[in-house]
Amino acid sequence: MSGSAFRLAADIEASLELVAKRCDDPTPQVYARLFAEHPRMEVHFWRDTSGAVKGEMLSRTFDAILDFIGARRYADHMIGTEMVTHEGYDIPREVFATFFGVVRDAVKEILGSDWSPGFERAWSDLLAEIDHVVQVTPRSDVSSPFHKQRVAEFEARATVPQRP
Repeated sequence: MSGSAFRLAADIEASLELVAKRCDDPTPQVYARLFAEHPRMEVHFWRDTSGAVKGEMLSRTFDAILDFIGARRYADHMIGTEMVTHEGYDIPREVFATFFGVVRDAVKEILGSDWSPGFERAWSDLLAEIDHVVQVTPRSDVSSPFHKQRVAEFEARATVPQRP
């Protein structure tokens, strides 16, 4: 991938291409791993009786990864936005942020002995960069003192009758 924002993009792409050749659908492995690590998350999928929601979420995750290691037209913003959206579903951002690592671990498991030191390095760097996005995304589940002060100032102005 020429012009990639991520210097180890080729290794991430190669690992995902190998997974696609070996596994028609990695969704069951990924979610089994997620639920093993975070058992309380399984209840959030109670309506997903066919696995379609899990499959779509994983597909979007792969799309985001490919954009993140490529042109970065949207992935960093999507990760931040989805993290906030998932907080609205009562998914703690600390759990949401682990999903990319869960995907990496499932990819590693599927590839077995074909998992290379290059793949390990690339995925570790990718997860570190994604973690940076997570860390700089403002929280939606807390109010900052800065924001509280601005809201109070705004509300105080809004209650004062405006002169024509």
